[in-house]
This record gives sequence, structure tokens and C-alpha cells, in this order.
Amino acid sequence: MKPTLRSLSLLALATTLSCHPFSQGGPVPIEGSQEEISAIAGEWNGEYRTKDAGRRGVIRFVMPQRADTGFGEVEITFSPALAAAAAASGADPKARDGEDLLDPDPHPFLSIKIVRIEKNSVRGTLDPYWDPDCECRTQTVFEGKVTGNRIEGTFSSRRQSAERQVFSGQWRVERNRS
Repeated sequence: MKPTLRSLSLLALATTLSCHPFSQGGPVPIEGSQEEISAIAGEWNGEYRTKDAGRRGVIRFVMPQRADTGFGEVEITFSPALAAAAAASGADPKARDGEDLLDPDPHPFLSIKIVRIEKNSVRGTLDPYWDPDCECRTQTVFEGKVTGNRIEGTFSSRRQSAERQVFSGQWRVERNRS
């Protein structure tokens, strides 16, 4: 049996997930009715992609049964060239304006800040992060549609710079079937 691109992608995702122990990130407040929140209980794993910024990454999210707080993280994969340039320059973005920003790590993990669920729709934001493409802070908002064991949607990221201020992409996660 010849492997398909989809099966190879799923294998790569599974390998990535197994090589990086899920730290669960910080607590994520979940807003919505108890019925809507219970509908997304479980462990979710997936990915996101952008066309215009050339980024991709892994999404992990855990929503305990009968809770109002979940745990999740998003891994950003920047280009290897950006990571090499940042390492060579010795730049420390944390030192800029006294703000607590992420280092230009080629695989930083970002926390999901808040999630709102309403009528099978999910909306939320990520904590602001340091974007080495623009050397500025970036804020991301996402939304999606819950369909059974899958959530799919779009996101947009707004940079605090004059050049290419907004980029967007698509994301999806699937609930682990245990």
C-alpha cells in the first residue's frame, strides 16, 4: 500500500506530538453555557497553516469534563533562516521597551488566552507574541465551527508594524477518541 500525502502528514503530526510532551500551557478561561462547554470536553490536537506568512504549527487543547477552564498551547514554526539570523544577531527582543516578549525561538509555544463557545461556534485569542518577521508584537484572533469531533476555522494575526500588518490562515483540530 502506497502512503498518501494525508497519511504522511498525519504521521508527521503524530510524531511531533509524541516528541513534545504536552505541557497543557496555562489555564484558558472558557465562556459559554455549561451545555456548550461540555460539548467540547476532551483532548484536541491539530494544526494551522498560513499561505501569506508561510507558517504552520501544532495546536493542542484539553477541556476537562464539567469545567470552565481548559488548557492549551499553539506551536509556531518560523522559518529556519529567521532562527539562524536571530541567533547570529544575539538580539534579545525581551529587552525592547521593557516588555515580556518571546525569544525568536524557531518553535515557540504560545498560550491560548480565552475561548468563547456559542451555538457550535468557537472564538478566542492567543497571548500576544514576538514576531521575528516584523520584529514586533503580534495579536491573533481565531474562530471556528464545531462539528462532532472536529473544529475547523480561520484566524487572523495583527502585527504592530506598518508593513504587512495582517495575515491570516486556517486551522483545525480533532478530538482524540479514547
